[in-house]
Amino acid sequence: MSRAPGILAPWRRAPSLSVQDSQTARHTCLPEAPLRNCLLSVSKANPLTVTHPWAEGLDQVVIHVGALSLKESQELAQHAAEIGADGIAVIAPFFLKPWSKDVLINFLKEVAAAAPALPFYYYHIPALTGVKIRAEELLDGIQDKIPTFQGLKFSDTDLLDFGQCVDQNRQQQFAFLFGVDEQLLSALVMGATGAVGSTYNYLGRKTSQMLEAFERKDFSLALNYQFCIQRFINFVVKLGFGVSQTKAIMTLVSGIPMGPPRLPLQKASREFTDSVEAKLKSLDFLSFSDLKDGNLEAGS
Repeated sequence: MSRAPGILAPWRRAPSLSVQDSQTARHTCLPEAPLRNCLLSVSKANPLTVTHPWAEGLDQVVIHVGALSLKESQELAQHAAEIGADGIAVIAPFFLKPWSKDVLINFLKEVAAAAPALPFYYYHIPALTGVKIRAEELLDGIQDKIPTFQGLKFSDTDLLDFGQCVDQNRQQQFAFLFGVDEQLLSALVMGATGAVGSTYNYLGRKTSQMLEAFERKDFSLALNYQFCIQRFINFVVKLGFGVSQTKAIMTLVSGIPMGPPRLPLQKASREFTDSVEAKLKSLDFLSFSDLKDGNLEAGS
């Protein structure tokens, strides 16, 4: 079972990237975990700049190169190859959307061809892209069109679609990376080979314990951990939960100032942060000393 953290960019008061991001790369990521970094609310120059320290600091780096412009995606893919990335991932274009499997594959094929030596992954997240093409349908015969295709990140709650992706591609040895944190245990049962998500920034310890219990076939304990994770996610979803709130939680638990989100997102309220702090303590995710000291590993 491979593991991947969700990474947050610590934007400063003026939301731009600086040389300090090389320090961020060294200190905010587990050394054994592959990076899959999504930079959609930034200019093309941002990922071109920030990916250098990540590529130098980790053993396995998969860089997201999706964009609304095909040319921009191709340039980002070429850059990923030049700096020594281990793979690239692409989200479907979501303004002028592909309307069929063939149209989407043609777009992905052109991006993959810009970095023909790199493994290629598709990032399936229909709730945000509005592209409703089923992943199972997309995977049917995809390596005939994209020889470097190696798998997908599946960020959807449709477990029927996910299960069929796994079932229909047993001989392909694709990577099936699951991106709905509150359903991870169900995806593991169906054959997920990894996980990529935002809550692993601060619920990573509980998630690791769930994975260990699953690997020991202690499914009852694994389920208890999943339910505990769900209780927290259910709580914050009811308050209103997104990137802004995730940044606020990370600042709370790590002591690393993540800064405000970029517009049009709005900074999380103090009321939200106070409620989350109380909930984390009540669920025994983090103790007061953990919050004060920014200790990500203790307290679970």
